[in-house]
Amino acid sequence: MNEQLFTTMVTLIRIIGCGVVSIAACLYALPLCFKQQFHKPIHFLTLNVCITIFICGTFWLIYYTMDTYYPLILTTEQSCLPITYLRNMVNFQVFYALCVVSLNRLLIIVYKNKALFRTNKWAGICISAQWIFGALIPLPVLASNYSVI
Repeated sequence: MNEQLFTTMVTLIRIIGCGVVSIAACLYALPLCFKQQFHKPIHFLTLNVCITIFICGTFWLIYYTMDTYYPLILTTEQSCLPITYLRNMVNFQVFYALCVVSLNRLLIIVYKNKALFRTNKWAGICISAQWIFGALIPLPVLASNYSVI
């Protein structure tokens, strides 16, 4: 098989896979948004995971499409650092969102008599902290001399 044909097929599989993941995350999030019975803290944390998976899948869908059809745009000196920052941020946001869910469940189990950990306000604080933390941690990449060229 021709190497270029193989590379194109693998890239198309990646693009389709990222698209399916993004669509599945949206479909899973729809009932969490619109059904009143799902408006509970644990479901808000699950919705946050869906949002981060959607953003990650969409980023990689765009990245693979650009890498295949417009590779020169990704390797310019102006775009290298911002793309590296975004790549790190979107990948780790999914990880941080899952950690927030796990930490929240642990706190609810360990401190079962504390009502704070069962409130929407606490879920909002956890989600906000996760997004701030996830945006700040990869910032040193922007100050580096990292370059593809």
